[in-house]
Amino acid sequence: MSVEMEPIAEMICELTRNCNIKEEYFAASFNLSPSEIKFLKLLAVKPQYTIKEFREILKLTPGRITHILTSLEAKNLITRTLDPKDKRVILVCLLPKATPLILNLQQNYNELHKRILQNVSEDELKKITSSLKILNKVFDQWVNQK
Repeated sequence: MSVEMEPIAEMICELTRNCNIKEEYFAASFNLSPSEIKFLKLLAVKPQYTIKEFREILKLTPGRITHILTSLEAKNLITRTLDPKDKRVILVCLLPKATPLILNLQQNYNELHKRILQNVSEDELKKITSSLKILNKVFDQWVNQK
């Protein structure tokens, strides 16, 4: 490959750092942790997950998942129940109280990204979208071959 990899690696690291800063800022505005936000975003898409599914999707240890779920449970946002079909499986579901919060999270998340990207032209946005699709595809392939 004739393309120099070091500048690309540095840009990916810088993007990751900036994304982490953005996620921490956003989560703090809702008195949540970035990890709690990730769980709630997933539960907004699909209303029920097993702990095993969370572990596979988020690549977290069982202990870390338990810690995050305990925190969300203490905030009365989720509930954990035994699967009636298999008592070894724990199901995680949103509580009704979480619905307005989820809607507010989604709306504010979109608004934050609009503010971040407000000075980017339509053509640049298309390039960013295309590049991010490629990066996600490449990283997904890398993760799935491990």
